[in-house]
Amino acid sequence: MIVGAQKCATTTLFALLDAHPGMVGCRNKEPHFFSHSKDWRRELPRYHALFDQRPGALYFEASTTYTFHPLRNPAIWNDLYEYNPELRLIYLVRRPLDRIVSSYMHAYERGYTDLPMLEELKRNPLHVQVTRYATQIEPYIERFGRDRVLVLDFDDLRTRRAEVLARVARHIGIDPAGFPQRTDTHLNASVGGGKVLYKWDNPNLFLLGVRKVAPGVWARLTDNSARAFTSKPELPVAVQQRLLHELAPEIDRMERILDRDLAHWRTVREPRAAATFGA
Repeated sequence: MIVGAQKCATTTLFALLDAHPGMVGCRNKEPHFFSHSKDWRRELPRYHALFDQRPGALYFEASTTYTFHPLRNPAIWNDLYEYNPELRLIYLVRRPLDRIVSSYMHAYERGYTDLPMLEELKRNPLHVQVTRYATQIEPYIERFGRDRVLVLDFDDLRTRRAEVLARVARHIGIDPAGFPQRTDTHLNASVGGGKVLYKWDNPNLFLLGVRKVAPGVWARLTDNSARAFTSKPELPVAVQQRLLHELAPEIDRMERILDRDLAHWRTVREPRAAATFGA
């Protein structure tokens, strides 16, 4: 299970794992099964049907809502342990202020909010809550054991990808040579568009037909270029300082979990320019 964090390259890691011959990814990268299901035990056949069957393969998915505690299933780690105590878990983190900005960009582009960034951060605690990395992952570590939870840094995956993938391979017991040779891909980037409004996620039968037989019409219907970012918005210095003060205990705990200095997470950056949008 890739359990998060949202906007920390989970889509990129999912794609890399899905290209490995020893792995079978869920047909829907984020089924959100254990965070959304009302009775997951009774609904397991529906969940398992989301995976193509391949003898000898390992199966995986990447629902970032599994670390949206306490906004979803309040003790999801217990449900996952009951489902399979042998699970191997992967959790990605990044500089907290960068994740918060990317989280807002994702919410805006997908149509979950129309608010400017600072107003959205005031009204919606999710952006900061998901960035409480230690709070989100420590219950998994306590339930499954530290050896079953691999915590990765977004920057390492971006700049030292071969090394990180070797760690992933050791963690889940696969051959690192099975990863694709081209490993510089970064998917679901915040800048550049490509996302559609969430209202198009589950089209009805008529719209499914349109998507299949008239892809040009579908592309025009779902065009979202007006909400696409061409540069990242930046947080005012005072807001950065407040958020870093609020998240300081989380960063301290993550330093212990990762066994590394995270001083660069604590830096305040002077804003350069306002964000711009697409056409």
